[in-house]
Amino acid sequence: MLIRLEHNGRIIHEIKSNEISGELTIGRSSTCTWPVPKEDTVSSSRHACLFLKGRAAWLKDLESTNGTFFQGKKIEKRKLALGDKIGIGNCTLCVEADKTEGGKAVSELLILTGKTRGQKKPLNPPSFTIGSDPASSMVFLDMLVSRKHAEITIKEDNSCWIRDLGSKNGTSVNGLALRDDKERLLKDGDRISISHLEMEFHDGAVKRSNKQAMLRMGILGGTLVAALALFWTYQHMRSPAEAFVRKARQYAAAELFPKASLELERAVNARHSASCQVAIEDLRRLLGLWDSTLGLWKGAQRQLTQGKWVQASRDLGMLQAARKEAWEWNDTAPLEKENALQAKAMLDALMHAESSIVREDVGYAELSEDNAAVKKALDAVGAETPKYLTRLKAELVSMQRRQEILLDEGSGLEKALDRLKADYPSYVDIVMAVGKARKSSEGALKRRADVLYEPIEALSQSFARLNEAAELARGMEFAKAMAVDLKLPPVDACSLDLRVSQARTRMDQVFANLKSKAGQMNFLFTEITKRVGADSAEPEVIKAFLDPEVLGKALMCDSLEQGLPKRSRRDAVGEYDRLLGVEEFYTHLSAMPAQADQAMLSDLPFVSLLTQAREAVQKIEILKTFLNLPDNRWLAGGKVGEQMVRLEGILGKRDSFVKDMVEKAESGSGRGSLIAGGIVARLVTEEGTVTLKSMNPADWVAAELKRLRSDLVKLNNEYTMASPARQIEIRNAILKNGLPGDPMVRRMWSMKDAVSQER
Repeated sequence: MLIRLEHNGRIIHEIKSNEISGELTIGRSSTCTWPVPKEDTVSSSRHACLFLKGRAAWLKDLESTNGTFFQGKKIEKRKLALGDKIGIGNCTLCVEADKTEGGKAVSELLILTGKTRGQKKPLNPPSFTIGSDPASSMVFLDMLVSRKHAEITIKEDNSCWIRDLGSKNGTSVNGLALRDDKERLLKDGDRISISHLEMEFHDGAVKRSNKQAMLRMGILGGTLVAALALFWTYQHMRSPAEAFVRKARQYAAAELFPKASLELERAVNARHSASCQVAIEDLRRLLGLWDSTLGLWKGAQRQLTQGKWVQASRDLGMLQAARKEAWEWNDTAPLEKENALQAKAMLDALMHAESSIVREDVGYAELSEDNAAVKKALDAVGAETPKYLTRLKAELVSMQRRQEILLDEGSGLEKALDRLKADYPSYVDIVMAVGKARKSSEGALKRRADVLYEPIEALSQSFARLNEAAELARGMEFAKAMAVDLKLPPVDACSLDLRVSQARTRMDQVFANLKSKAGQMNFLFTEITKRVGADSAEPEVIKAFLDPEVLGKALMCDSLEQGLPKRSRRDAVGEYDRLLGVEEFYTHLSAMPAQADQAMLSDLPFVSLLTQAREAVQKIEILKTFLNLPDNRWLAGGKVGEQMVRLEGILGKRDSFVKDMVEKAESGSGRGSLIAGGIVARLVTEEGTVTLKSMNPADWVAAELKRLRSDLVKLNNEYTMASPARQIEIRNAILKNGLPGDPMVRRMWSMKDAVSQER
């Protein structure tokens, strides 16, 4: 098995697999066994290595920067097999059969031209490919060589057949062009031509003995003497290679690239050709590149003249991507490059404008950008227009006029669409503006207005229904407000313009918010109505406290004048019990400054007016806070506004009553003062708004109750050991000074009832 390293089709190193000893390293470092050329900048210093494992040859990547590739995939290690082509930087590692192996002679190709002239390529079965594709068996990096140019098939009898693979410039044998996909048998000595490159076929079955070689040497020796006689004259009469290269450059500058190629072929056989080999090969490569570039540019000019914009754009795009050296055949070539770039910019501006102006969803901003691009392209042409740009310029001028009409007439439509961003758009004006745009003479604007009219008209109707729902909510018809169907237009119909889509989304969100607020308002008003009614400015829960006679009885604890109430009662015992609740009021006061445990209040016979008043005040204050939020102020109108006037009046009466109770608590003492303070603590729902003797009402009540009960506890403790007369005094004192719900007071209350029943 023969292993060789190639760079640009040139063999750099070669070895038989059985001759590998140890590790054979490949890379840019001079210490490598196989160093790669300096121009290969992709390879690493130590890129890969060859080694034997048993009888098999292996290739291993040495953690290179750019990797080692087989069939396009990165590999770390591979057992080599016949036909392998492995990429190492810009080099290719090829594995072929050794023509001396197995006793079979292998046919080969002798390269007659180019950098690799004189090299031989063995034709290993089953096939041998030729082309510019790096994966080919023989690679020619030349613009005139197709990627898959030709193929030689090696049959089982070792005969070799060649066929062209549909190449651009064809394949010939001994000057005769091959027909497409038709095979031709190769005979020893046949000359194969691919573009300007030539090879000679050597049949492996034909023995090339030393005798034949000696015969040729003899013939050559016989003519040597005569040749020497003419050598001096010939050398001085023959033109040097530099002259042919110079002539080739002159032809290239005149854009006569075929003649330049012929001059290069003469330079190959001229004097000093070896010293010019690099220049010849470089110029040969450039000639192909220049010929292709000029051909594309002339083709693009023809297409521009004919108005074939798509084909012209494709060719101009290829020219735009070309490297700088593709435009260097003479001094004017760089100017032609600028002309090509200008033509591409003009064509891009036209094609983009044409594609967007017919779109139904094109926006004003995009039209403005296209118009600016068209204007810039026209300004770049100048006064004198090249012939190939005449038609393109006329199209751009026509497009500019259309764009200006669109922008002028479309500005009204755009301003109307911009008004959709407002919180409360004037849909009547917006619909009128869209309707006006539908009458435009410019088809693009008319089409755009036509597709926008229906969703905007539907949004206008939805907006009217939204306002209707808002009026229902302000009229306290909350259920009807929540039941309104906006009938918004479909999402897809609104998606043609972002502003229309956003207006629909915003309206949907506003309505969802409206329904949510209407639900909350419905709940709050229902709760408030339960406690204060729907019309009365002075409901019972407030009116009872404002009656001096009723309040006076409550402050005097009139319930103590009646029998001890049962826990199972349903009717209040006295005004104290009705307003404050015997058990309820004491439970709240004894828990202060904290809130009373609701479990302790759950089994009470009824809810006092004080608790109902507190709950009503709390609900009213929650509603007031809710309506004072910036997003909710629109609700404070109509019947809602009328109700809020009534409810705020109730709060005002509460505030006035609390002020009187504060004064009574601060100016008085004993049980009456404590009851007044307890009423204040229960009716004030917002901490910090009212104080009692510079204290929080709940704190003041807790301290005052503690002081009051300490005196009662002393009396209660004395009661058991006291004389009957003293016991009566103690009982009367506790009933006079204690709260009805206090356990000590209830004890004395029950004793008083017992005495009354005995009498």
